[in-house]
Amino acid sequence: MKIMVAEYSVGSREIDERSVSLQREGRAMLNTLKRSFERLGNEVVSPVRARDFEAAVDKLSKDSDAGIVIAPDEMLLPLTEIVESNTVNLGCSSDCVRTCADKLRTTEILAEAGIPVPAIVTDAWIPGRRYVTKPRYGCASEDVFVREIDGDGNGALGYEPGHGDGFITTEYIEGEDISSSVVAGSSRILPLTVNKQFIQMEHTGRLRYMGGVVPYHVDAETEREIRDMSKRIVAALGCTGYVGIDFVRSEGARRAYVVDVNPRPTTSIVGIARVLNYELGGLLLSAKFGSLPGEGDIKTEGCFIFHL
Repeated sequence: MKIMVAEYSVGSREIDERSVSLQREGRAMLNTLKRSFERLGNEVVSPVRARDFEAAVDKLSKDSDAGIVIAPDEMLLPLTEIVESNTVNLGCSSDCVRTCADKLRTTEILAEAGIPVPAIVTDAWIPGRRYVTKPRYGCASEDVFVREIDGDGNGALGYEPGHGDGFITTEYIEGEDISSSVVAGSSRILPLTVNKQFIQMEHTGRLRYMGGVVPYHVDAETEREIRDMSKRIVAALGCTGYVGIDFVRSEGARRAYVVDVNPRPTTSIVGIARVLNYELGGLLLSAKFGSLPGEGDIKTEGCFIFHL
């Protein structure tokens, strides 16, 4: 097959202050998928430094048997729609991408399904408590801040309390940052690994993703909880293809809370490709064209640690 793998930070000429770190992550994800598909005998094509990334995706996808896009949340929807109109989409559907891009709507859907999520805060902030503010439409940990109100009602860490346009506020959950990686088809949802996330809080309160551990060995109860919740989340949101789900596991409440759902390949695939007994590219193709293996067939060997 001829497969298009389009990764935005590598495939576009657009440059900003985040480009170095984003391109490093993007290139690692692109190369991981490209090599996986190629090891299975497929031809892989990708946009490279295109002046018009959307046009490049449109052109390449029309000439491909299947395609998948990795891009920021705000760009993923129109790019996914292009792929769907031209070829077989190996990623999440445009309907799923549209839902997951809206952090408020995603939180509401999961809460309605009985899945633990941090509570949305609409009342006045209480001094001494911490809160998380993030864009309603945003990518990963970009512009996600932890904020605290002091006794005088001022925002600690240099920020004032309040709800800006396009932002949502949730309660802050103290705990361990964990993620899960899942591949879903039309008839089966297959959890792959539970991962550790390195999240750094800067002096401004901004949260930054700094890497992780794949797989991350947790106790049996926690692993079962994360895997079961991951399947429920994917089903509730109608996800297919690869999905990365971010959790905070509260030690006090002894439960995991969902903080983000990524309907696209995430940086964890770089580690997964090195420890999993299946080709990731093969799983994506099986999810769309065949049948996925059972959970008992999925094995990992070793551990991959990466820092950004």
